[in-house]
Amino acid sequence: MKIAMLGSKAVPAGGGIERYVEHLGRRLVERGHEVAVYCRRRYLEPGEDGWYRGMKLIFTPGIYGKYTDAATHTLTAATHAVRQDFDVYHVHGSAQCFILPFLKVLGRHPVVATIHALDWQGSKWGPVATHLMRNCSRLPSRFADELTAVSYGVHEYFAAQYGRPGTVIPTGAELPELREPQEIVNLGIEPSNYILCVSRLVPEKGVHYLVKAYEELQTEKQLVIAGDCPYKSQYERELRTHSSDKVRFIGFVTGRLLEELYSNAYVVVQPSELEGMSLTVLEAMSYGRCVLASDIPANLECLDGCGYTFKARDSADLRDKLQYLLADPDLVKAQLAKARQYVRLTRNWDITAERFEALYESLVVPVESTAYVPAK
Repeated sequence: MKIAMLGSKAVPAGGGIERYVEHLGRRLVERGHEVAVYCRRRYLEPGEDGWYRGMKLIFTPGIYGKYTDAATHTLTAATHAVRQDFDVYHVHGSAQCFILPFLKVLGRHPVVATIHALDWQGSKWGPVATHLMRNCSRLPSRFADELTAVSYGVHEYFAAQYGRPGTVIPTGAELPELREPQEIVNLGIEPSNYILCVSRLVPEKGVHYLVKAYEELQTEKQLVIAGDCPYKSQYERELRTHSSDKVRFIGFVTGRLLEELYSNAYVVVQPSELEGMSLTVLEAMSYGRCVLASDIPANLECLDGCGYTFKARDSADLRDKLQYLLADPDLVKAQLAKARQYVRLTRNWDITAERFEALYESLVVPVESTAYVPAK
């Protein structure tokens, strides 16, 4: 089966949708399918071109900018995709679903839409963009052959608003090998002596609540914030004014460095105001970290009884919960086995890929195609 993935920036790249597409796509390749991911070249490192872990990377242009990047690239990607011989178009993200009527009219094959979050609720968007994205959220219910959601919160919204809940296919996670500290030591970060936050630096991710709470703590542990913002903003500039020897902004990280950060953090904090399903929370739990997250519905669903929560948008409560965990290392260590067991039993990417494979096959009458050999 030939599957086109649309809506992500690129693979590999930072961001929840991007990591989702990467994990799902490579497992579909391992199951014998052809997977093409439409990418924006600017989000890849030099030399990453053509293929990645068996997935074909297709580059189409777009107009770079906060309000134009995703929309223009998704449009050029869809224009290219409908001229190819794909069996299924899989669109990721509610805002990107503006392209669904185009795919249904000009495309010849079924369309699957996966909603990762209610994008228009993000505080970084102006009123016009918010209005347009909210209207786009109506389109999956009308034009997608199959609608899927990453969480029950998203599922319930579509059921209540549009009468079409779709299918919940939970986001997966891997059980990685814990990494010994090497690269973090070179950055002056001491193992088990830092609080970690992995996040984009945009308002709805709530990093400002964490910075304020941390500055009122009594602790010698550092606060390490890994992430950036695709578009430079006043919000990011204001956050970075708090940078110091104890508050470390280290930018976007991936690979070995990110693995070390998760493996050796004392606690991982996720302070978001808005999530569909947080891959940061799942990844932290997969490394056996103690997670302290805002008590929004998506985080409560994701934690499922593991970790700890604080009142969303309440930096004082976040400060108090952090102080509580800093004072009792045994509570923090007790999460190791519990978190990894939860991920192993309930958050399996192979099961996620299997469910999507079955969904695609229910929509498509398979036809023989030329032999496909994944790139090495």
